Amino acid sequence: MKQEKDGSDVLPDIDRYAESGDWTEIPEDDKQRMKWRSVFFRNPTPGNFMMRVRITSGQTNSQQFRVLADLSDEFGKGFTDITTRQQIQLRWMTIDQVPEIWGRLEGVGLHTKQTGMDNVRGVCGCPVAGLTPKELLDASFVARELTDMFVGNKEFTKYTTGRRPRRPLRQRRHSINGRAEPHRPQRARREVA
Repeated sequence: MKQEKDGSDVLPDIDRYAESGDWTEIPEDDKQRMKWRSVFFRNPTPGNFMMRVRITSGQTNSQQFRVLADLSDEFGKGFTDITTRQQIQLRWMTIDQVPEIWGRLEGVGLHTKQTGMDNVRGVCGCPVAGLTPKELLDASFVARELTDMFVGNKEFTKYTTGRRPRRPLRQRRHSINGRAEPHRPQRARREVA
C-alpha cells in the first residue's frame, strides 16, 4: 500500500470522498492512507470518523479550545479525547464534514497533518513551559521547530510500526524550594520472593 502511494498524498482523494459524502465508496487502502491526514475510519461506528488534532507539547490557547469545543458540539457528540501524546481527538465526524473542520482548525492555527500511521505523531513537552516564574529554560521553541521539521516532510512519513521515535522533550523540574532538579526516570523494581 505504501509503495503505491504515500499516505501524505491522499488529500485529493479525501476531498473527492467528502464531496460525494458516501463513505461506502472508500476503498480499504484509502481508509488506511487517510490516517496520515488524521481521518480515521472506525469499524465500531460505520460512517463516522475520528480526527486527531496536532497540539505540540499540549500547548494551546482559549480561542483554539473554543473552536475544538464548537466542532465537537456541532459535528460530534459534545466531547473530545486528550491523548497520551498531548493531542485532541474529535469523534463522530462524517466524511462530508472533514473539509469544513479542517478550514476551521486552520483558522486558529491548528491542523491534523501526520497524526496517525507511520509518522512522528506528536512532539511532547511541558504544557506549562514558559509560565513558571523560576523556570530555567522554556524549550517550547524546540518542540515547535521539531514539529515544523516533521510535518509535510516525506522523509518522516514512512516509519514502520514500532520504529517511530518516541522520546519526549524533557525539561528540568523544580523542587518546592525552587531549585532545579534533573529528571530521573523511575525504574520498575521487581520483588524477589
